[in-house]
Amino acid sequence: MLRFPPSVLHWLLAASALAAATASGAAEPKRGGTLSIGLAQDPAIVDPIRTGTFTERQLSTPVYEPLFDIDAKGNTVPFLAESFTASDDLKTWRIKLRPGIKFHDGTALDAAAVAANFERTANPANRCRCLVQMGDFKEWKVIDPLTVEIVLAGPNAGLPTILADAPGIMVSPTAFKADPQGVGTKPVGTGPFKFVEWVRNSRFVVERNPDYWQQGKPYLDKLVFRGMQNSETREAAFKSGQTDVILQPSMHFVSTMKTDKRHVVLSPAGFGAEGVYLNAKKAPLDDIRVRWAVAHAIDRDLLNRTLGFGVPTPAYSPFGRGMAQIKQPVDVYPKYDPAKAKALLAEYGKPVAFTLSYNNTPETRHQVQSLQEMWAQVGMKVELVPLDQNRLVQNMSSKQFEASIYRYTGRADPDSNTYGFFHSRSAEINPSSNYGGYTSKRVDELLEQGRATADPAKRAAVYSELAQVLVKEVMPYAYLNTVTDTIVTKPYVKDLTVVPDGLVRFASMWRQ
Repeated sequence: MLRFPPSVLHWLLAASALAAATASGAAEPKRGGTLSIGLAQDPAIVDPIRTGTFTERQLSTPVYEPLFDIDAKGNTVPFLAESFTASDDLKTWRIKLRPGIKFHDGTALDAAAVAANFERTANPANRCRCLVQMGDFKEWKVIDPLTVEIVLAGPNAGLPTILADAPGIMVSPTAFKADPQGVGTKPVGTGPFKFVEWVRNSRFVVERNPDYWQQGKPYLDKLVFRGMQNSETREAAFKSGQTDVILQPSMHFVSTMKTDKRHVVLSPAGFGAEGVYLNAKKAPLDDIRVRWAVAHAIDRDLLNRTLGFGVPTPAYSPFGRGMAQIKQPVDVYPKYDPAKAKALLAEYGKPVAFTLSYNNTPETRHQVQSLQEMWAQVGMKVELVPLDQNRLVQNMSSKQFEASIYRYTGRADPDSNTYGFFHSRSAEINPSSNYGGYTSKRVDELLEQGRATADPAKRAAVYSELAQVLVKEVMPYAYLNTVTDTIVTKPYVKDLTVVPDGLVRFASMWRQ
């Protein structure tokens, strides 16, 4: 087994701007108190193998923890795992666990518990959206009480980041064996907070775990999450003091808060992007000329100046600003050009009409109405289909859509941002993240090459080429903006570390 040097251990794509940023200085943390957090929805579930939205992941974060996590610089680092080693061919990995960690129900987090989680996640009957990733796990076995060995079907330099996501988030085996569905609404993890209650459309409450494995943490006694899909309601609750932290506020709210010294605005760089996802299996979007035309007809600068209040950054690929070493395909991405869009549609030669699904919030509703008008100007007829966020995610995963406004917050390794979304092996799998059923021989080759390459600079070159090929040969999405999950807090909220993935970690936070 080969122990990787730091340059290979972590995918060092974070720019210097991603240095650790906190909402406070180095004051001594105080114990006690409650924080209330406003979320963009009341999620359907918090079971790691079933979560899909950002808010579902955020809601589960205080209770469930991963084998690996993402640090403030965007690096993937051991978390519940203490260390790891990998073979030279990147196929055999050994994960060493930290000793003495227990789930909230007293079950030990040992190698057997990790193996049980892998078995549950890999079972197709459980319909994890990570089935493609788990399909790469050829086998896993317990080496000793604190060591698990994973043998992959092929090389994958991005495995640590995969284990920072659904496949590596640990659930108490005692709990999920006793009640397989219950862990989705009554979570039992290893986290700094223990589940108390979930009152639908009202609150999700967790309390301090006195036996937490990070000695002395957490500092807060309780967290109360309040899901409010209407952004205006969520923002009003924050301004009136009903919540102390607001996640994913509207662009207008962010622009206003940036000039308000009474609040703290934190802007994670983000690993992902938002755009119009296009189903390549359904006419007329099965023709790449139509997909190019969709992009050429979008005036992103106008949208960002008006509806975005100057806050968003245009996206050109699946890689957000946190992926600083990947070159964006700016030179080949379809620029706003209504004449070019009309020419492509004329070449296509048939009427173009499709439905556009979207998360039914005021901000997104204004956005899709503007898009509808832009597409109408070049001759495309688009019907708008409003959905709640949970239904939108379900429809995307089951490929029941034509076009959809969708966002992927991204992960710290480029493989996690692309392989499941664009490799042909997942095109016909349901559910999967290859929403549009995209297939491309060259894309497959680059994705495999990226997985088999350990050197960060060489990997960056592979994924830079992939970004170009996606535009030229696939055009799966008409991108809008990079994802920045802005966090706004009251000034008394301390030690909130900004991580590029936008998720808030609560173990070190305290209230002044």
